[in-house]
Amino acid sequence: MNSLKTAIVATLALLITVPNAWTQDLKVAVVDFERAVVESAAGKKSSEKFNSTLQAKQADLEKRQKDLEDQQKKLQNGARTLSDAVKGDLQKDIDRRTRELQRVNEDAQKELQALRDELLRPIAERASAILNAMAAEQHYTLVVDISSQESNVLWANPKNDITAELVKRIDAAAPAETGKTETPKPTAPAPTPRPITPAPRPTTPPAASPTAPKPQ
Repeated sequence: MNSLKTAIVATLALLITVPNAWTQDLKVAVVDFERAVVESAAGKKSSEKFNSTLQAKQADLEKRQKDLEDQQKKLQNGARTLSDAVKGDLQKDIDRRTRELQRVNEDAQKELQALRDELLRPIAERASAILNAMAAEQHYTLVVDISSQESNVLWANPKNDITAELVKRIDAAAPAETGKTETPKPTAPAPTPRPITPAPRPTTPPAASPTAPKPQ
């Protein structure tokens, strides 16, 4: 019986000590990849261009929306005074403006998504390659991206956050204005960024910078 107890204790001790020994070699880092891309020098410049285009699209949509609402009010206020012919023309104009507003809004969403992809994809690809190099250089076992709102990470030690370092390296590796500096090749292509959800009517979007594509 004593020998059996000794064997059980020895087995439990082995199960406890082996994971502890293994975790000593575990080196984990966390990074906010989206923030690193957007807060880099190139990311800020791209964000300014994106937001400028977004504001212009928004202004156009808001004007079209106001014109449509004016026509709707005109038809409503003249329900008892306007002739059937005039009311019919107003309704046709309202229907036309409604279809046009929907089309312009959908086109704007597609154009903004394409622009965001065009502006941020090269930066995201460069950042992905740099992040891979950092992981190899620092011998990280695991790098966790905490930029997603769906991330299951509840807490991370700031000492393990390499976002600031990634931003510095993105800026350092940015191509020169002359375009002579080569861009590091990523180990995998950056995925397509999240699409913007189309809205039936224009709404004022947040002034935040566009979301960066995620590394693979």
